[in-house]
Amino acid sequence: MNQPELGKKIAELRKAKGFTQEELVEKCNLSVRTLQRIESGDVTPRSYTRKIIFAALDYSIHEEPENVGFNFQSRLGQFYKYLLDLFNLKTNTMKKISVLSIPIIIITMVLISVCTESNAQKAQKAVKEIEALQNKFNNWYNKGLVDSMLTLYRSDACDVAYDVCGKDQTREALQFQMDNNGKIIEFRNLSISVGDSIAVQKYSILGTLGGQTYRTRGLTEWRLTKGKWLMVNDIFHSELTQQ
Repeated sequence: MNQPELGKKIAELRKAKGFTQEELVEKCNLSVRTLQRIESGDVTPRSYTRKIIFAALDYSIHEEPENVGFNFQSRLGQFYKYLLDLFNLKTNTMKKISVLSIPIIIITMVLISVCTESNAQKAQKAVKEIEALQNKFNNWYNKGLVDSMLTLYRSDACDVAYDVCGKDQTREALQFQMDNNGKIIEFRNLSISVGDSIAVQKYSILGTLGGQTYRTRGLTEWRLTKGKWLMVNDIFHSELTQQ
């Protein structure tokens, strides 16, 4: 959604919630002047700023079609969003299970073909290395050490959930979380599947951001780069929890 439709939509949702501009910016850690310019269509907010505003208004941003070019990154983002919807089995359960079975079978066959018995020890070593790197990342995250966290990202890394790519934008996304008191309460490493130079990690996080507690589930793609495992893609979905 582009301006001025985006600003009008935010203003409509805010009024429907009964929020003043001052009350909404307090939830989003923005200035009133910034919100006024967004609602009037004078400026277009960054993707993660847009997500924070819609989250405060209890509105799913995925419901709005994106007017973007047909490039690889946008298609990848749409694909990941589609996957997240598939994993929500609360609706159309049997149909989604059937659809999910196809990529699961394909992924399983690919992993079996590359993870032969001869490199089992190599894969086990990679899992331990990634777990150790993840533990470092979690510790740095809770201490607000953005520069340290960035050492675990490849220069072309992308965070699909925040729609950012490259270390400069990744730094902004991480700093935004630090500025909003982002903390990891509990990290669960659900699985790590390893190939020759690529690994896919499935995880679950209980954490806080902006004074609210979220349960997050996601996937991280790691690549072996110059002898070191680095993050290249991350996709996650967060939901508010009562905890």
